[in-house]
Amino acid sequence: MEESSRVDVTVVGTVNLDHIVRVARLPARGETVVGDEARHAPGGKGANQAVAAARLGARTALVGCVGDDAAGAEVLAYLRAEPALDVDAVSRVSGATGTADIAVDETGGNTIVSARGANAHLDDELVHRAGSKIGAARVLLVQLGIPADGVRAALEIARSVGTITVLDPAPAEGVTDELLRLADVVTPNETEAAQITGIEVTDEPGASRAADALLRRGCASVVVTLAERGALYVATGGERDTVAPFIVDAVDPTGAGDAFAAALAVALARGEPISEALVDAAAAGALATTRDGAAPALPTLVEVRQLREKQRPPRAENAAPRRPRTTTERL
Repeated sequence: MEESSRVDVTVVGTVNLDHIVRVARLPARGETVVGDEARHAPGGKGANQAVAAARLGARTALVGCVGDDAAGAEVLAYLRAEPALDVDAVSRVSGATGTADIAVDETGGNTIVSARGANAHLDDELVHRAGSKIGAARVLLVQLGIPADGVRAALEIARSVGTITVLDPAPAEGVTDELLRLADVVTPNETEAAQITGIEVTDEPGASRAADALLRRGCASVVVTLAERGALYVATGGERDTVAPFIVDAVDPTGAGDAFAAALAVALARGEPISEALVDAAAAGALATTRDGAAPALPTLVEVRQLREKQRPPRAENAAPRRPRTTTERL
């Protein structure tokens, strides 16, 4: 493939219009809590990660679906305004665009309830139509929330041409061994790691046990994000690495995990060592919490570099090797 036709990162996943309400505290089950402020903004893990990758300087393509409604037009217009983002493979389908209803409290905590809408149309047929976008990428970043056959198709296309595959297993449902075997890097947060493995993850030892369980199920490497405690990297062959958290004034955590995953993918596409990719990811995730919303809060590469210069978190003594171990190498 000619260099001019390549992209750095292709993202396959959900595209939503988010509805965000700020509240004093999150409601208990069956309780109504009234907030004073409500707004809407583009979101969805696929769209968030694609916007984040583009803002971090990567040539990025997005594969997804929006509806033929006003929300779909609004989201597409927003995505097209990102200079480094190719949205030619975002299909408009009949029906409503996906939505997420998000409540954010005064401490930065949140709850999210989403409706798939048009995202339910992103099956293996549509993914194969966009196969050239996946095959042209250095790194594929894919999440769940779309049909499982679409996720599998994207991973299979990427693996067939040697593209690095990153699976963000959110929402943590239907994570099969087949999908894990197709992933070079899996990036669950602590809640998702616990849901997938059945192992309690409340600290780094728990995260390590969950990561080892995922490795046994077939993936080549795992990054467990631990919110304010940083992140843990574990790979087949015994490689392990940790990254300390960046300290910021958090306002809204929505999109932080997407910023982390995107920054990790972008750094890997540049050929960065996994240890450096993890620091970029941690910085991007932290910065995404300092502004309201998901896509509007995603940081630029300049902001990531500035935060790294200010804080420079310590590296673990057992820092990981230059690149992630891939499933092909493991096998």
